Amino acid sequence: MRMLPQAAVLFAVVSVVACESATSVQPARPGASPSFSQGAAAAPSTGKPEIDPTYADGKTVYMIGPHLIPNARTTMPNAYAHAEELYLVAYPQATPPSPGAGPITLPSGYQPQCNPCFHPGLPAPFVYHDHVVHGAPGYGVNGTAGAYKAPWKIIVVVYNPAYVASPSFKPITSVTDLDAAEAAGTVFLKINPGGDNPYEVDTGNLLICPLVSDHA
Repeated sequence: MRMLPQAAVLFAVVSVVACESATSVQPARPGASPSFSQGAAAAPSTGKPEIDPTYADGKTVYMIGPHLIPNARTTMPNAYAHAEELYLVAYPQATPPSPGAGPITLPSGYQPQCNPCFHPGLPAPFVYHDHVVHGAPGYGVNGTAGAYKAPWKIIVVVYNPAYVASPSFKPITSVTDLDAAEAAGTVFLKINPGGDNPYEVDTGNLLICPLVSDHA
């Protein structure tokens, strides 16, 4: 399975942080930098809000009705400081997918939660991804319920192509496992060289969305 070169992944990560205005994800134009846009993710024409599966402590819950606030780290510093992390765990591809691209299946048989999800403003290299959060309601006071909040700060990590190509690949489904994977040093690409955490890029954006039960 061919994957996008790391240099292209780094370019897309920079585009995420740029937060330029956009209304939808379009195939990249020469010299253009796709970026997250303001507003909710596009919902199907049924009128129902978009519902995205999300991993929380190894279980699947669902985000509903997401609304993006670009550059919240600067414009809403207090809210940003108290927001929990939502990790967008991306599967890099050989070429950036265009709208209408079909689903992928890894050699292990696993398919990403977003397979693909062309969220408004999301750079094309990241449309195949999973979501991982600290917790969700209903898991108990001593479990993850205390970490549940509607605003989430978006952190991008990108799988190492060699890792996801393994027939024994299993996705990261908890923040604890994600931290351990970063410590191992072979699971993710170093998309933020020189940063406090070379494996993570903090987009500075907030996603406002409640989590609902696994029966959504």
